[in-house]
Amino acid sequence: MKNNPITLNWIVADLLNSWPATVPVFLEHRLGCVGCAMAPFDTLADVVEVYQLKPQAFLAELERAIGGTGETRGEEQ
Repeated sequence: MKNNPITLNWIVADLLNSWPATVPVFLEHRLGCVGCAMAPFDTLADVVEVYQLKPQAFLAELERAIGGTGETRGEEQ
């Protein structure tokens, strides 16, 4: 993940298509993103805002799901 870290700018559908291992993270949070018609348009920033998630924690969960470090980055708050 160091070459292509997940950021809040990622489009949800792109993330889900690129790394299907992230699907359980969305499901565990009971997010309607998997299969949503807006997934090709919404960013992860939209998701954390709509679902009132902590951005750093959510990004870290996604990175852990795909084998990344899960470290948080200050610029993504």
